[in-house]
Amino acid sequence: MPLSKERNKIKYRDIIKLCFINLFILFILIFIIACSDQPDKDQTSIQLKDEVIKIQNNLLYRRNKISSFSDWGDIVQSKLLRIIVPYNSQFNEYIKTKSSSYINELKLIISFAKKNNLVPIIIPIKNTANLLPALELGLGDVIVAKLTINEARKELISLTDPVYYSGEQLIAANSFNKEISIDDLNHLKIGVRKDTSFWETINALRKEQDSVQLVELSQTITSDDKINKLLTGELDAIIEDNNNLIIIKEYRQDFKTVFQLTKEQAIVWGVRKNNSDLLTQLNLYLKSEKLRQQLPEIRLGDLADIKKSREIRLITRNNSSSYFLWKNKLMGFEYDLVKKFAKQQKLKLKILVAEDFAQMLEWLDNGHGDIISSGLVKTFERKKLPVNFSQPYLFVDEIIVQRNTEKEIKSFEELQGRTFYVQKSSSYWNTLISFQHQLKLLGTDFSIEIVPENMETEEIIKMVLEGKYDLTLADSHIIAIEKNWQSDLRTSLVLRSRHGHRWLVRKESENLLKELNKFIDKEYKSLFYNIIYNNYFKNSRNLFNADKRKINDNQISSYDKLIQSLAKEYHFDWRLIAAQINKESHFNPKAKSWAGAKGLLQVMPRTAKEVGISNLEKPENGLRAGLKYMAWVNDQLSDDLSADVRIWFTLAAYNAGLGHLKDARNLARHQGLNPDRWFGHVEKAFLLLSKPKYHNNTQYGYVRGIEPVNYIKKIQVLYEFYSKKYPEAPSANKES
Repeated sequence: MPLSKERNKIKYRDIIKLCFINLFILFILIFIIACSDQPDKDQTSIQLKDEVIKIQNNLLYRRNKISSFSDWGDIVQSKLLRIIVPYNSQFNEYIKTKSSSYINELKLIISFAKKNNLVPIIIPIKNTANLLPALELGLGDVIVAKLTINEARKELISLTDPVYYSGEQLIAANSFNKEISIDDLNHLKIGVRKDTSFWETINALRKEQDSVQLVELSQTITSDDKINKLLTGELDAIIEDNNNLIIIKEYRQDFKTVFQLTKEQAIVWGVRKNNSDLLTQLNLYLKSEKLRQQLPEIRLGDLADIKKSREIRLITRNNSSSYFLWKNKLMGFEYDLVKKFAKQQKLKLKILVAEDFAQMLEWLDNGHGDIISSGLVKTFERKKLPVNFSQPYLFVDEIIVQRNTEKEIKSFEELQGRTFYVQKSSSYWNTLISFQHQLKLLGTDFSIEIVPENMETEEIIKMVLEGKYDLTLADSHIIAIEKNWQSDLRTSLVLRSRHGHRWLVRKESENLLKELNKFIDKEYKSLFYNIIYNNYFKNSRNLFNADKRKINDNQISSYDKLIQSLAKEYHFDWRLIAAQINKESHFNPKAKSWAGAKGLLQVMPRTAKEVGISNLEKPENGLRAGLKYMAWVNDQLSDDLSADVRIWFTLAAYNAGLGHLKDARNLARHQGLNPDRWFGHVEKAFLLLSKPKYHNNTQYGYVRGIEPVNYIKKIQVLYEFYSKKYPEAPSANKES
């Protein structure tokens, strides 16, 4: 080998070696931060200051010139969001990454970062006592650590609205038979980790019951290991978060809940006192996320459990063949089919709209939903998933989509040098990979590009027609719908013919699968099936109108600009108000109810008079009267309610009256439910108020509780559609 080449080889080795050394130094710096574990506050502050200097000298943090004490403007400019987390929660293997409430909290803040085009940087701190000092000294921007609200924290930092709620349960082995109560914990050996809020709970109880034996557990102990100590008798009891208990009970039944130690507490995030803009952005995001979609409680049973709950949950996508809103009506081929099945089973149908295939699977696996229905075929890769597939309920072809401004592709040889754009999780990807391999052997080569998983096929087709993508593959039924809208759409070769769309259920849902297959056998090609099939895929020109679609895509109603203006004036999300108007009057300002309510928001004339507004049929007057009354109702609610709960309570009171809301909250408290939460708590109490057994003992008496419950459900569904379609306020075009 020539000497010059040998020198170059040595030089490259040195460069690679230097890179590894720098990476090792970076790891050491982060590890130093994670292991800061000094009990003395002043010493901790000094050490953290040194660590801030070290880590800010690092290239990772210097490259965007991020300030240690950045508020929102600086964070956006730096394109980094530094998230302070407890070391154990982030890095120990025992955390169940799919189900842990903390991991879901972490996913939420990472989603916030990505939504705002920020790179999330995790700053792990080992000792939880150092979390607040780390924030105060500028090491990070936000603390995500299952923080509860207490006076000391409120004094030092700003806290967001609740991310979720959590309570603490005392747990014992099934074999533990001693009678105990919260006032009688004497001589119990209770195991607790010192770095948790459980430690504070038990110490507070020990002040009154000093014979409680508090056993400090390792910071790395798992929930399973703690339960095992109960079974061996090493401990009498432990404490667990009630959110984590739901998950643990899915696979372990060798323990029992003795009683709840604490009321449900709000879990929040923390920011520095002077970062008011960041706090505002975080609260807006949390409010939007919680209003947009409320995941149902976990339920993993088969059809018997579904019937016991009286509700079946469908997981689907928001697209033109599965589930969509058209002229303020819920529609979709998949939706109509499953709705028919639910009706036959005498079940209510709840819809969950997922972002992508991975999320659909996660929700099914976690027990948030019962069926996935979104035009899915049984591919080789999907056969490996822990799901069962139903019989096919629809057969379609996979066809090449191109622009009609170019020559139609008539042979496989004409695919030479072309590029297809598809989702990797789609069946189209598998079809194209197979064809690519076969055509290469024959001397023809095309490429495949991956598009984002949250892009619907309709969006990809649009990109093809706009010239941004070359080609794509689509199912024939989607093409049938899109041809009504896109006059420049051209189809050519069929790459895969007659493959079946199927529903997906969990492996253990055997009886549900049997009933779904019976339904398909009975309904496939029936009169009902043929009518909805023809409506969506054959006669859709009669169902839709291409001129109206442009209006429908650009705005919610002809009053969007007015709604945006007045909603902003009264501090409401304009899309939520649009959903409410849809439910109240279908955007007809001259609508009048049987009870005499008028206008866009169906305000009673007496109420309008009280807020100083008349002539409710005038759009602005009808809207302002409703919003003014809504704002008054909102002001009557206590300040400690989270933003999303306040809006659901406000809507319930708007529909049923503030007095009935007060009765429902009091009843919820007496029923052991949370009076400060709507879904699954106060909404249940409202349903009871139609029964004499309950309303006879209330101040305001009978109310048809199903009305406010359904009112909020309908508004929530509409709000989900509107917030996805209009993440920002669009320009409101007038209807032609």
